[in-house]
Amino acid sequence: MSDPGAHVRVRLPGGPLDLLRPADPDAVAFDPVAVDEGVEELHPPHWARLWPSGRALAGALAGADPGLLAGRAVLELGCGLGLPSLVAARAGADPVLATDRSAAAVGWVAASARRAGLRVGTAVAAFSPAEDALTGRTWDLVLAADVLYGAAAATALTGLLPRVTAPGGQVWLADPGRPEASRWLDAVRDTWTVTTRALPDGVALHVLRRRP
Repeated sequence: MSDPGAHVRVRLPGGPLDLLRPADPDAVAFDPVAVDEGVEELHPPHWARLWPSGRALAGALAGADPGLLAGRAVLELGCGLGLPSLVAARAGADPVLATDRSAAAVGWVAASARRAGLRVGTAVAAFSPAEDALTGRTWDLVLAADVLYGAAAATALTGLLPRVTAPGGQVWLADPGRPEASRWLDAVRDTWTVTTRALPDGVALHVLRRRP
């Protein structure tokens, strides 16, 4: 019999998902990453917990029109908890790629996807243009849950915008109130329309659509 404490059930509009629960998430080491502006400290492993922005973004996806995701190419930048990727895969998105700078994070997402019987690709990718080869294809939907916590992440997301080329292509950004998010959104409003709505747990969902 499997250990009932080894997984956690997350309830979402599209039905529950059973995910692996890391045995000791605080024991995972996160090394500082060098960026142009200096050294960017990685946060503790938020992906190991039911952090609000990842859960809220997954809930918004689970409640969306299935036609938005079926057969679409979905990229999650900074996979965090990985819930948005798993929800997209369950809704029929294909391919789904979750990326993060942490091998532990993407490994955990891959294991949770296998547990749930879902197909989610993972890639360890620094948030910098140097790693763009990993995400060099075009995308229908780019997801970012709480990813704008530093200059490198904002640069990576900006670099991905030209790759959202499909008709109706969108970027969904779950924002728990970080000041970086509003500055980044102001910088892209010339070419993208931004619609914002409130999600649970104090998270704002910014949906970006390319201007005609």
